[in-house]
Amino acid sequence: MKFAKQLRQGKIKRPTTKPRSIPDLVLLLDNVYDTYNVGGMYRVGDAARVSKIYHGGQTPIGPNPKISRAAVGLDQYLAHEKAEDIVSQIKELKSEGYQIIVLEQTPNSQVYDQVKYEGKIALVVGNETFGVSQAVLELADTTIELPMYGLNKSLNVVVATGIVLYQIRRNKA
Repeated sequence: MKFAKQLRQGKIKRPTTKPRSIPDLVLLLDNVYDTYNVGGMYRVGDAARVSKIYHGGQTPIGPNPKISRAAVGLDQYLAHEKAEDIVSQIKELKSEGYQIIVLEQTPNSQVYDQVKYEGKIALVVGNETFGVSQAVLELADTTIELPMYGLNKSLNVVVATGIVLYQIRRNKA
């Protein structure tokens, strides 16, 4: 938090150029409603160097002070756009050669670290309560999940997304 506070107080200067992203990894948010979670996606997206975040369905988009605060201002630097119809956006990405990876607990989901991540990847994550929509699941090339070993049945969507993005980067390195 010290970094974020110093950044807000102007003690640390923001970069004048956008950090270089890697164009083979994009993130799609399927009705992620919570502005704190949306802002957190910018933080993990920046850390993993995704090239763009798509705000699907009812996912809020900026300018939004709550998103910007949670994103520590990274929403100003990471490319993003509204995808009113996330199904159409996924179909377009598929036509551009992206593999559609959906993070969701289903009977057919593979454990995230057992998947080989190659080529262009579009990672789709879903709503905090209801997960990814059925229409999106039907377009998935691969569905992945994080195994849960404790009493809790799931992780926060930002935490889970961060884990998977780093696994993708590790695999692609």
